[in-house]
Amino acid sequence: METLAPFISLRSAKFTQDRPAKVLFEEFRRVKPSLTSLGVGFSVSRAKVRMKGDKWRKPPYFACCYNIGDLGDVNIVAFSYALIADWNLMEADIDQYRKRIHSALREEMIHAVQVLTVKKRYERSAELRGRFDDAEIYYDSLLGRIIEELASSNEGEKAVLTAAKLYYEDWTINSIEKLRQTDRKYHGRDGYLVSELIRQVTQIRFGELISEEAKGKAWDKHRIFFVGEYGTTENLMKSMAATLRQAVPHLVNLSPTLTEALIEIEGTIKAIHRNERAPDVAA
Repeated sequence: METLAPFISLRSAKFTQDRPAKVLFEEFRRVKPSLTSLGVGFSVSRAKVRMKGDKWRKPPYFACCYNIGDLGDVNIVAFSYALIADWNLMEADIDQYRKRIHSALREEMIHAVQVLTVKKRYERSAELRGRFDDAEIYYDSLLGRIIEELASSNEGEKAVLTAAKLYYEDWTINSIEKLRQTDRKYHGRDGYLVSELIRQVTQIRFGELISEEAKGKAWDKHRIFFVGEYGTTENLMKSMAATLRQAVPHLVNLSPTLTEALIEIEGTIKAIHRNERAPDVAA
């Protein structure tokens, strides 16, 4: 594992002329101040596989890591081999590749803010510390409560399952029980998808592409899905994302716990944006 500093130091002619690496460098540099203001670390890994549960799997593009139990030491890891390999999946389209990287980084920053928000809320509340043994148990209880509130209506359940299909790239997730099984298979616990749903809703409410949309044509490389009238997987994903967008106002109304979480998370992100735009008075 490496910090961002040695990665940035690779600004040789060869490095900067390599188009995907140059985009990565620029996007890493852009997001670093925001992460620093949050107290979130950033590191780069050259790992080609990683242990997930009890199996070796290909690494994702990024991962938001933190301590088990107290949710401390939040750190975003960039997996360089996976990120560079995505260049070919995006057909060497520099604009689409930049959108993909920007959206994926945004995804992990939202995850980091989620974790920090829960940790802060837990540490500041004697009542919560008395009810839950640690911050992570409290976090799991929040995720479980959100899915219970949303699944209490057909509309909410449909939106949750749409979000799950988008995230897991699995069209067979057609029930909450199947979703629980999928969460346990890939993450070792129920309720994980809710953290991704919060991220998707946050990206939508900020008027951004959700990370799944930003993959663009990459969906149709090495994937075989029944797309029916949509023609391509990319079009199918865009349609599903549009369905999720339309459902967001209803999801917020259905789940008070989700609404409360979104207010805190979005407030933190807006504060970061204000700080980034504020003039440097000292200068």
